[in-house]
Amino acid sequence: MKEFLSNLWVKRAVGVFNLIYFAVITLLTVATFLYDLEFTEGQEQSFFTVYVAASVIFLLLMIYSRDVFITKMISILLVFVVFFMLVFNMYDWILVVPPLVVAVVMFFVAGTHETLKVVMGTIYLLMYVLGLVAYFVFNMLFGGTSTLTELNADLDRNSEVYSLYKDEYTKICDVTRDQNVLSPDGEYKIVLYDVQNSDKGGVNICVVPYGNDIKLRFFTLKEKGIKKTISNKGIRGTVPDVGWTQDDDGTLVVLYKLSSTSELKKTSVTVMPDKQYLEFLGIS
Repeated sequence: MKEFLSNLWVKRAVGVFNLIYFAVITLLTVATFLYDLEFTEGQEQSFFTVYVAASVIFLLLMIYSRDVFITKMISILLVFVVFFMLVFNMYDWILVVPPLVVAVVMFFVAGTHETLKVVMGTIYLLMYVLGLVAYFVFNMLFGGTSTLTELNADLDRNSEVYSLYKDEYTKICDVTRDQNVLSPDGEYKIVLYDVQNSDKGGVNICVVPYGNDIKLRFFTLKEKGIKKTISNKGIRGTVPDVGWTQDDDGTLVVLYKLSSTSELKKTSVTVMPDKQYLEFLGIS
């Protein structure tokens, strides 16, 4: 057994196998740049268990094959990838911490030449420090203090937002059902957001593309960065009435009433805004 484990080709094979972990973390980083990751109800703990277990197993495999070229390459590149996972998913520690620990440990443990470690370590230290400072500065300048919570049947019943809309929860379920919020052509969806800010807050009525989400076992990747605001004048605590219609020329139109006493208004939906890729910096 000792001879088998010390065999160079076995270590090289394990090094190639380690690429799976690097590929998954890279794909997850790209996915969370393009999409919002929302855990399936009841699956967050299961995902965390599998995620941590996989990270520990691959960390052990990398330590075992630390002198193999592929593992040494992964140890250098993984720190770079995890930096972007960190800024794309700030405060989402379930996603960030396991690969961050693997990346830091392997950077120091791998059999990479000391000179390369010193050079890349200096570069990465500057990248993390300056990058995180820039991240927080951009969010302070452009992010504002508003917190948006989507109003739908999945509203967290333990949240402050639910307590505010508790008496209108039945209406939320009725207004946001698919038959009401999906456009006639199935391309768009009306979304209601509760807006909590330093002022009195409000309710936003928005239109987003529909049908581009990716559903996986543990979570759903929801498209982000494309959103057309129909109204931002809603009254916080009051659920507006919304719906779709079409003009004679086929143009899609959103109908809405901000309250039972408000007049019926309409806004046409002809062109959606371009995708905003810098939402993670607070730029929208």
